[in-house]
Amino acid sequence: MSTATHEAALAERGWVIVDLPDPSPVFRARERLLTRLRDTALPGLRCLDDYHWLVDDDERHIEILHGLMVFYWQAELGRAIIASNLDLFRHLVGLDLDIQRCPYLRAVRPGKPRDAAPLRRDTYYGASAHEVSVLVPLTDMGAEGVVSVISGSHVSPDSAYPYVQQVSPDVTIRSPKQQLGFPYAPRLLDPALVERAEPVPLTVGQALVFGLSLVHGHGVNAGARTRFSTDIRIVNSLVSVPRKHGVHDDYYMPLCSSAVSVSAQRYLAANEGQESKRGGER
Repeated sequence: MSTATHEAALAERGWVIVDLPDPSPVFRARERLLTRLRDTALPGLRCLDDYHWLVDDDERHIEILHGLMVFYWQAELGRAIIASNLDLFRHLVGLDLDIQRCPYLRAVRPGKPRDAAPLRRDTYYGASAHEVSVLVPLTDMGAEGVVSVISGSHVSPDSAYPYVQQVSPDVTIRSPKQQLGFPYAPRLLDPALVERAEPVPLTVGQALVFGLSLVHGHGVNAGARTRFSTDIRIVNSLVSVPRKHGVHDDYYMPLCSSAVSVSAQRYLAANEGQESKRGGER
């Protein structure tokens, strides 16, 4: 699929599957996460797909996954995935990009409702329609319980997708589970929307790119393997969106800039404080 076709699909449907030009950082991330699990909690783990055989308890799962996600942040494995495929994402989003400082890491075990996330619209949680999520599978994701999307929903008014807000019984503000991406006050869409959603199977080396106004979610994993993935948000640096939101301060950090932006920043830095001086000379 050409870059122009990617752009058209993202604009029209609100999502597109891309083959990463350089998938090697994904395979490195998968191997490092597997090694980390073996070294810290699960010495007998054969592969990420078998995670559920060793971790059945939900509380232990959250503890292990949160620790693994912190390692993922510190090693900047998500940034490496985007940086190695920068040309692709600059075509889709812009030459000036910020990247999520602490991307989400998800592990959805088979038959575990608490691991699943219902259909949602991230703009209902303070995100902007200018922001883009890059969902990268770390294990192959078949059609059973994968991420589902409602094509075209990204441009529909909020009135088309009303929600009912509830308080989660097991997620508190800034808790490990909230940092893993589970809301403490979920805004639940009509469950009947599941019938309109289409599953998006992915293989390792691909990515699902979608805008945050798209209705999307992943239900209970009906497959036989644990599904590991990461979703990394990026946004055009020149767009005015909240830079501090969610459970982390400084939600975004710079990734890359165009030549014009670099020159402009150097000019502004060279003239810092000069405006007030010139104003006093009038």
